[in-house]
Amino acid sequence: MFVTSMSTLNLFSLITAGYMEMNGKNKQYAKFFDAAKDENEHKLLSRNGMLLFYTPSFLMGLASFAIFNHQDLRFVMVVYILTIHFFKRILEVLFVHKFSGFMIVNAAITIGLSYAVSTATMIYAQYLSQESPKPCIDLKYIGLGMFLIGITGNFYHHYILSNLRTKGEREYKIPKGGLFGLVICPHYLFEIIEFIGISFISQTTFAFCFILGTIFLLMGRSHATRNWYASKFGEEFHKDIKALIPYLF
Repeated sequence: MFVTSMSTLNLFSLITAGYMEMNGKNKQYAKFFDAAKDENEHKLLSRNGMLLFYTPSFLMGLASFAIFNHQDLRFVMVVYILTIHFFKRILEVLFVHKFSGFMIVNAAITIGLSYAVSTATMIYAQYLSQESPKPCIDLKYIGLGMFLIGITGNFYHHYILSNLRTKGEREYKIPKGGLFGLVICPHYLFEIIEFIGISFISQTTFAFCFILGTIFLLMGRSHATRNWYASKFGEEFHKDIKALIPYLF
């Protein structure tokens, strides 16, 4: 009952968030939300806020190795890839991304807890699924391949973005290289591939609902990002560049 409720809640909340971002209502942690304008809220550096996003989920993954011993291969794969995913995010925050702004503390804590709860629920759902019949079609190795492609492509395009500005620069630039000539958010595209890989490895209802909701969220966020670049750079921004999916969206 808990997992079913969380599946429905995650799907609904992520689709709603994607719809809001598509309509220009950026969340308090989003790239184009200016936290500095809100003088009534407690703030912290964006780097520290991003660490609050990912660290609890990473620790949740590590703790799962101790809590759930001697589980089947699919369960072990799910825990490993979730832990690797958030560890990679932490490393990017510390050594790759460049930050110049602030984030509202309450938003950082809320999102960090949300990620941690979703991660814990996905692991718990995987634990429960071991008592169910095995899937008719085993997708875990296809999923592992998609996860590796997704996490590599995501890192590569994050690295391109990090090199757009030299130290001390704060002005945004139109990114170039990789798939940026086709879509403005290829890092989101590869993140979706990564998450689809996770759902293929897991093959649980919760994982499917979470990934489906995440796709809607990133579609909304990429649409908002494209609109922002088009409004800021005007004719400099090539109109054929899509938001997320080359030639389509």
